[in-house]
Amino acid sequence: MKNLIITSVFILGGLFAQVDYDTQIQPIWNSNCTSCHVYGHGSGLNLTTGSSYNDLVDVVSQNYAPALRVASGDPSSSVLYNKINNSGTYGGVMPPSGQMSASNISLVQTWINELGSTTITIAAARALAIGSSATVQGIVTSPNWGGYYTSYTIQDSTAGIIIYASPSTIDPPATLALGDKVEVTGTIDEYPSGSGIMEIVPSGADDITVLSSGNTLPDAQEVTVATLLTDGEDYESEIIVIDSVSITSGTWPDEGLSASLTITDDNETSTITMRIDSDTDIDGQTQPQEPFIVTAVIGQYNDYQVQPRYYTDFAAVGAVVPTIADISIDPEAPTDADEVTISASITDDGSVSSATLTYDAGAGEIDVAMSNTSGDTYAGTVPVQTSGTTVSYTITATDNDGNSATSDEGSYTVLPSGGAITSIYDIQYVSDPGTDDASPLDGATVTISGVVTAEFWGGSSNRYLYVQDAEGPWNGIVCFEYDGWDSFDFTTSSGVVHSVAEGDSVTLTGTVDEYYGLTEIVDVTEVIIHGPAVNMISPSVVTSGQVMTGGTEAEAYEGCLVKVDGVTVDNADLGNGEWSITDGTNSLRVDDIWDYYYFPESGQALAGVAGVMTYTYSNAKLEPRLARDVVEADGAPVRLQRIQQVLYSDLIAAGEDEESDISYMYGDTVTIEGIVTMPTGLSYAGAGIKFIFQDENGGPWSSILSYDPDSSAFPVLYEGDRIQATGYVYEYSTGPANMTELFITEPVNILAVGEDLPEPELIESGDLRWPTTAEQWGNVTVRIEEGLVTNNDLQYEIFEVDDGSGGVLVDDDSDSIQVYYDAVGPPPVGTFISSIEGWVYHHYGSNVDSSAYKLEPLYMSDIEFGAGPPTISDASRTPCTPGPSDAVEVSAEIIDNSAIASAEIMYSVDGGAYQSATMSVGTDDTWTGTIPATGTDGARVNYYISATDDGTDQDEPKTSTFPYDIDENQFGYVSKDGDLSIEDIQFTDWGSGDSPYDDCEVTITGIVTADTAQYNSGYGAYAVQSGSAQWSGIIFDGWDDTELSRGDEVTITGTVEEYDPEWHFKYDNNTKIINVSVVTVNSTGNSLAAMNVSTEDLEQDADEVESYEGCLVTVSGVTVSAVNSYDWSIVDDSGVECLIDDDMANMAVDNYMSGLAEGTTLASVTGIFNFSFGTYKIQIRDLADLGQLGIDDDFAGVAREFALYPNFPNPFNPETQIRFSVGGQENVKLIIYDVMGRQVRTLVNGESFHPGFHVVNWDGLDNAGHKVASGMYIYRIKAGDFIADKKMLLVK
Repeated sequence: MKNLIITSVFILGGLFAQVDYDTQIQPIWNSNCTSCHVYGHGSGLNLTTGSSYNDLVDVVSQNYAPALRVASGDPSSSVLYNKINNSGTYGGVMPPSGQMSASNISLVQTWINELGSTTITIAAARALAIGSSATVQGIVTSPNWGGYYTSYTIQDSTAGIIIYASPSTIDPPATLALGDKVEVTGTIDEYPSGSGIMEIVPSGADDITVLSSGNTLPDAQEVTVATLLTDGEDYESEIIVIDSVSITSGTWPDEGLSASLTITDDNETSTITMRIDSDTDIDGQTQPQEPFIVTAVIGQYNDYQVQPRYYTDFAAVGAVVPTIADISIDPEAPTDADEVTISASITDDGSVSSATLTYDAGAGEIDVAMSNTSGDTYAGTVPVQTSGTTVSYTITATDNDGNSATSDEGSYTVLPSGGAITSIYDIQYVSDPGTDDASPLDGATVTISGVVTAEFWGGSSNRYLYVQDAEGPWNGIVCFEYDGWDSFDFTTSSGVVHSVAEGDSVTLTGTVDEYYGLTEIVDVTEVIIHGPAVNMISPSVVTSGQVMTGGTEAEAYEGCLVKVDGVTVDNADLGNGEWSITDGTNSLRVDDIWDYYYFPESGQALAGVAGVMTYTYSNAKLEPRLARDVVEADGAPVRLQRIQQVLYSDLIAAGEDEESDISYMYGDTVTIEGIVTMPTGLSYAGAGIKFIFQDENGGPWSSILSYDPDSSAFPVLYEGDRIQATGYVYEYSTGPANMTELFITEPVNILAVGEDLPEPELIESGDLRWPTTAEQWGNVTVRIEEGLVTNNDLQYEIFEVDDGSGGVLVDDDSDSIQVYYDAVGPPPVGTFISSIEGWVYHHYGSNVDSSAYKLEPLYMSDIEFGAGPPTISDASRTPCTPGPSDAVEVSAEIIDNSAIASAEIMYSVDGGAYQSATMSVGTDDTWTGTIPATGTDGARVNYYISATDDGTDQDEPKTSTFPYDIDENQFGYVSKDGDLSIEDIQFTDWGSGDSPYDDCEVTITGIVTADTAQYNSGYGAYAVQSGSAQWSGIIFDGWDDTELSRGDEVTITGTVEEYDPEWHFKYDNNTKIINVSVVTVNSTGNSLAAMNVSTEDLEQDADEVESYEGCLVTVSGVTVSAVNSYDWSIVDDSGVECLIDDDMANMAVDNYMSGLAEGTTLASVTGIFNFSFGTYKIQIRDLADLGQLGIDDDFAGVAREFALYPNFPNPFNPETQIRFSVGGQENVKLIIYDVMGRQVRTLVNGESFHPGFHVVNWDGLDNAGHKVASGMYIYRIKAGDFIADKKMLLVK
């Protein structure tokens, strides 16, 4: 749809399609005008591809000034339109061969008119560079996807796009209706950057205007899943429809929840995500029968997603089968004396003709006809079965069209009836508690059936389990197991388990016992779990006066689930973790059998406190079970723990289903206070921003992360800022991992600064391997001690650390951590880590291999290595230019967290075996050693430094080398009497290309090949060469005392420099002599022949390209293959391109070269080969350097590719060159990001580049002209459909 060529203006839904210049207008010029109007035409008008637009639009006519060739929005004032329309206003008709067709004239007129319009098509807006401004019109095709944010899909006849605005921009969110035609002005953005959905972001509510309402929506385009997987971008934000869809994985969302489901339309050959958003009316509805037809818009979050908008977007394929729901059994805990009635709600789009209950009690399946008891309810009965029998059952319903459906299988276990089920009421009730509160069944063995109201996990050695069989007084009891319920054998239909969950229906047999006034069931012999109860127990709302010690109904509510509302803390510390609340009249004691993470303060108001009632040490007490049971008063900040904590039984389930750990407050809007523990701007957040804040009390469940895709949404927050933030609770899902976040919707309020951070919690590494122990530490700063690095070869993380309890992955979400380890590599396996601190990230990975939870240090100081490989830096040598008789003293700073056991210089003479020279330590960690004199004039020495620590707290001693990669670079020198040759300075064995004499003062002799004319040309440097051989040339500057001429033999003295601090982009990595103090002309008129080479020898990545640097070279029989922005590409018979440039050129040849065009032939090209502005190139000096000129009419060009190359140098300071090639004429964007994905600098913003090789310099400044901090940065290119990125390191 995006690639249609529109040949006429048409209207669809009131939206105009825009004329495309490249595909509709330029072909008109090509067919009618470009035989004359090319470069150099007398009128100055060039109508060829790539030049015509800039030569036409709003440009003054050379012949009819001050009239414009094309006046935007005004054809009648445009010279071009008048001439092609033959109006006579500006001379005769064009083209002179005859007037062009009426349809072409009309199209040109439309194009000129549209130039004056600010509204563009959505397709045109999507094609703009990120950050561009645009105005579009479209029809609203979706509800608001964003909740508190403005997020609507709109579509015109060309494409679709999302309108997106955060609450900081539009609050409340814009209210738009399906079918509204709107005009929107905003900035084009993509979220997430590089692989996300295109958005138009208005700056305020006034930027969205409703033009009309009730418009017909664009037709849904019929697609397949396979089509979306290959061509998803063509349908992004547009309405589509897919037939015969089935769900292959995922859970249909309950009301208030979102879900990502996997769907297919071809039996799972192709699958895609279907996103059900909680901002639609779909969540909580009945899952549609499969297969179904789904209408949706296409979204993208890394991958494309099908996003249905309304429940009516689902339609049945063919016949509709009955729906079976709300299955229940009565009684819930049947015995061997009970018939069991199984009921269900059965609905259909027609009528239900029959319903059948099929059960199996071990002797085969038996069918029972179900009767319609009332409304949609159908019931059938299973006869009495023997004790211990497990009965499985299904229900099958058939409608009057013959369509049928069968329910999932259910089951129950038959209990013995020897002792009938005793109601808890009969155990607990006494008529006069004030006289005698002992149970009338004290000492009796009973069997009860009820619902677990408080699970044992986390409560005082897991000893207490509360069960209740009805709401209200006398209906609850505590069941006590001294050895802990976690070792008890619970019976289920699938076997024995060792856990039971709040809300489970259970049958329990044990003995009634009175323990210091508390009625319990002890000596439990059997507990049968029937599964989640059909009818859950809600807390009874009571007053303090009813349930306090001596209260009117304290005995009646013992063991029961209750809640007191509207209370205040009247005593924050009664000792032993107890505190009390009052309703203004009576006080109720609150205990802490379970951890519910409330920190009472006297006078603090609470909306309510829930829990089970107990009686210990002569007091009635309320026992909250979880953080959610203590609710803050309206308007008071919500505790982070209440948002985060979930039941232990849910954590057990989360280990398998990977979703039961979702916050119970998901979707709620809350206000929270806390202390910032991870500041903004420190950790990776794509194009957005994130931070972490924590309850001041610390501990489990006490932290939360807040993220916003708008990097300007939050103020700058620092560690120790006490803040108040309002937003809604959200779960960020990365497949198997769910992390609770706060999506902030109001400005963050900074209450105080410089607050103490909560102390990191000391845990074991194994605590972060499974949800039951790991989830409580989500986003919390924790500490692990005395661990070893057990793995450092990981795809995404840095290393694994294990303190003996199991390994946990350590990740580099923090930019300071990433920068460090990108530079030095991960610590070796076996490295001892004294301690490591970081926050816990529940992100990607899987519980199956314990990779779902990661430890994220913020700073390198958070990792304390007990010992590790030494760090070597600041190497130097004396003398810098040694002779044969000179011993060379080499020094370096070497440090380690323990001690350096040894350090040595490893050196090789003339390629021989490496030998060792011992180094010794002096002051300030400086180690020194000596390389013996070679005794041989001209001997070449390569060397590096190696240091080994003492191995303390490691599995073995560790060794480092400097330079770090000795296969890529080593230090070196030539031991030589007298002056060095240019070859001595230039030659290197190593891939880095750096001179072995970098930063040394040298004296060399050579013949000038680029003289004062080149020095004054703007290049500002000379070239000298000692012979017609590789490695024999070099550049020097810093001399203007005397004029130098080609052929002068000179001797110069200066300093070798690889990274010129004055002219980084121009000269970096071009070996050069600077700060020249002496130039002596020895003779004049000397000749030196250029080396004959091929363009293949001089290609950017040729094997020996470095050896020609600074040399005079000639290539023969070449053709200009590309005219680049700052240079030219040429090619000879090798078919491989190299570059020529005019940086050294005098004015005559500079003017001559401006006329070079693709296809121009040159008999030869001669010049100085150098490295400047990030590329190798031949520098032309004068006209004599260029051979005979010609034109190759048959030149077909050079096949080119799109590529992004490593920047050079890397690491760098303060400038670097970014090199890329484009395979065709394309608009290019080149953007620098920091490691958090924030845009730092836009180097190229949509400019058109010719095919070929290009270099762009980055000077280390941001878009505001400020120097950026040292660290890792990402450079990313988009050229047409080509997208690539690479990393680079700025060091200071």
